[in-house]
Amino acid sequence: MTDDDRIDARLKALFAARARAPDDLFVARIARAVEADRRLAAARVAAWRRFRGEAAAGAAVVAAFALLWRLAPAPTPDQLTAGPTAAALLLLFLWFAVEIRPAATGK
Repeated sequence: MTDDDRIDARLKALFAARARAPDDLFVARIARAVEADRRLAAARVAAWRRFRGEAAAGAAVVAAFALLWRLAPAPTPDQLTAGPTAAALLLLFLWFAVEIRPAATGK
């Protein structure tokens, strides 16, 4: 047996695949990661759905602000601007502020 044959035999022995039992901890860890990824994807879909609903509600509030602002009669210099339109705008603004708050806290 030559030196090359001995080196080849040693390398073959070193790189030979050893029979070993399946790694149950690794399999469990991967299963948990897959389950967590599935839950995260479901939460992401729910968050986008909630965002679209809140964006539509926000757009409706902004449209109501714009509509009330445009429909209001032009105030004269001797009039206070605290008419019904201003009260409705204040009410819509307060509702919008309250509606946004739960979205910020995640509730």
